Amino acid sequence: MKILVFSDSHLTEKFEEKKFNFLKKIIRQADQVVINGDFWDGYLTTFDRFISSGWSKLFPLLKAKKTVYLYGNHDRKSYMDKNADLFSDLQTYSYRLKLNGKTFKFEHGNNLHPLLDEKLPRSINKLNTIIIGFLLERFSSLKFILKRANKIMKRINKKNSNKNEILVCGHSHWAEIDLKSQFINTGFIENGVAKYLLIDDEKIIPKEEWYD
Repeated sequence: MKILVFSDSHLTEKFEEKKFNFLKKIIRQADQVVINGDFWDGYLTTFDRFISSGWSKLFPLLKAKKTVYLYGNHDRKSYMDKNADLFSDLQTYSYRLKLNGKTFKFEHGNNLHPLLDEKLPRSINKLNTIIIGFLLERFSSLKFILKRANKIMKRINKKNSNKNEILVCGHSHWAEIDLKSQFINTGFIENGVAKYLLIDDEKIIPKEEWYD
């Protein structure tokens, strides 16, 4: 049983062929898919535009893998409608899966570390998304902010979670596996870089590839 887990692909109505081909490849190789939030970006487009775009060619593949969809902060439940059934069998905020004696708890992570965008109007978040993305791409020194977000999520999760559960999240874009803290962050798939997770039998396999 090979489970693909990815988050933070931030798709819009703009179709990217190389990114599409990469996503198609890794989805086809899995037995099941868990999308751990921010699959599409509700700050930069609408749900109707997204599902009418070229990305819809991924939907039959995702349905065939019985995809579980976790809402994120950029693809909130309030931004979507019943057409989420086109690409996923289940839509939820939290999902638990028992596998080989381990319990994995999938959540996007924004409930553990809410960002300022949670309280701002959608129009302002669009501008923030563009500006922050620009700065992080060009100033690697700012990426300590992402790493710090993981530390906050670890600390809060440790206080509130079952000791036998491993949290698998996204949100910060900082890929990390810290099993001592029962914490995994799958990373992101954007700008030619893909960081994602495979859970295969008893193995937890972090993956990092270039697709551009």
